[in-house]
Amino acid sequence: MMATGIDGSRWSSYIQDIKRVLKPGGWVQLVEIYFNVQSDNGSLTEKHALRQWSTKLMSSVEDVKDLRVGTRLRDLLQAAGLKEIECTMIPVPLCEWSSEPRMRDIGKANRKITRHLLTAVALYPLTQRLHMSHDEFQQLIDQAQKEAENPSLKTYFPL
Repeated sequence: MMATGIDGSRWSSYIQDIKRVLKPGGWVQLVEIYFNVQSDNGSLTEKHALRQWSTKLMSSVEDVKDLRVGTRLRDLLQAAGLKEIECTMIPVPLCEWSSEPRMRDIGKANRKITRHLLTAVALYPLTQRLHMSHDEFQQLIDQAQKEAENPSLKTYFPL
């Protein structure tokens, strides 16, 4: 998961570097989280704090990072000349809303991680790049955390 660490303009050359160091017949696995929170039942709207968190986060760094790169990895790998490319989107639940036992367990484990992630990932971009006040930031985070823990919203991060 490099999207928050690599300069947005570096992705093509990053993939070329990966190809260059692969041995013939070698393989690479890339996993990127897409910070645009989704809802499995479509109940998350633009009015929700989680959606506002996503929108603000992505807009705050769009000039330096490509947080949407996960949606473009197939194209980047193909453009680099890599073969036999498989891409799978995995919805990672933010809490235990899934009826599937394995995904429910993942959501349960992810609840605490999500609570911390919402603050940690967004603190600098929202307060320093968007100049959001600390109080405004904390209100957004508090509400987003409540929504992330609400099973009826069926929220997830695409991975």
